[in-house]
Amino acid sequence: MGLFGKSEPKAPPADPAYILAEAQECLKEKDMEGALAKFDELCALPVQSPLPLLSRATCLLQLQKYERVIEDCTKVLKFLNSDLNGHEEEGCTTVHSLALMRMAKAHKELGQMDEAKSALMRRNVVEHKLGRDNVDSEDLVDENMADEWKEKGNAEYKQENWTQALDYYRSGLSCDMYNAKLHGNTCMTLIKLRKWSQALKHAEQCIVLEPEWVKGYYMKGMILSNESKLEQARDVLRKAKSMEPQNTQINELLSEVETRVDYVESRLRRRKPQTAEKPKDEDSGTEQPVEDVDSDEDYCEDGSCRTSKTIKLKVTRKDVVNVAVDVCAAMVGVALVWWFVRQDA
Repeated sequence: MGLFGKSEPKAPPADPAYILAEAQECLKEKDMEGALAKFDELCALPVQSPLPLLSRATCLLQLQKYERVIEDCTKVLKFLNSDLNGHEEEGCTTVHSLALMRMAKAHKELGQMDEAKSALMRRNVVEHKLGRDNVDSEDLVDENMADEWKEKGNAEYKQENWTQALDYYRSGLSCDMYNAKLHGNTCMTLIKLRKWSQALKHAEQCIVLEPEWVKGYYMKGMILSNESKLEQARDVLRKAKSMEPQNTQINELLSEVETRVDYVESRLRRRKPQTAEKPKDEDSGTEQPVEDVDSDEDYCEDGSCRTSKTIKLKVTRKDVVNVAVDVCAAMVGVALVWWFVRQDA
């Protein structure tokens, strides 16, 4: 507390760009402990990006804190994958593949060779799916594990255990992030849980991975429709219909969305500007409706024709009381004047 009981002003929020610049300066000077302190500060901020975690994992690897490396890399894998800004690092072109590479090194240093091999195979799967790496078929064994998680998720989905199914599907994606079917199943589960924004990301991932798979477009259209983004939903569903014109589900949803779009547009066309303010009931403070009464007679003025209208306004009890008081006051005034005139006479 400051003088006069006033609290001290709060410090301004930390600037992530400034903290990152300080961390990079520490790295240039090979001050790993200082860089780690800055990365800890950066990761504590509510930033929805895997890059601070990945940078901290790299720093931790240099400091031989292997358990924390694995922990941070595991967190990185929970984000959707993205390219490393167009450049390649240690043969890795995506955030996930680099995190898996860091994880494999940490497991190797801890003597956990099976885990290290598994992480390397998962890294190979990521790069192979993008056509950026040539790997042997035996390295794709994690696809089998992903399929096992998918089957478990499907069983829970059929039982309408949405949350458990989602956990299984996400476990499958941790083994094979580029499995479009797993993204599709995850998306449908999130739709059941009404988590629209998360579901949309997986629907878009389906479209990126398999552009010819119509289900990705159908799911995206469904999500946009539920978010009332009707024009966007209509465009996506029309694309889906062009791919499968006879698909009943797509046609029904598209028809529903187009009907809603037409209804909204017709309401906007019929909407008239409000030329009169709605009066308020002074007794209750609530707005009273203004009724427009259309006449059967049209009249023209200045060359433009319009329909004459009258306005009905509601008279409140307070209005009547105020008029009565004014009349009584006037009558009292007249009586007093008459009395004084008689006294003078």
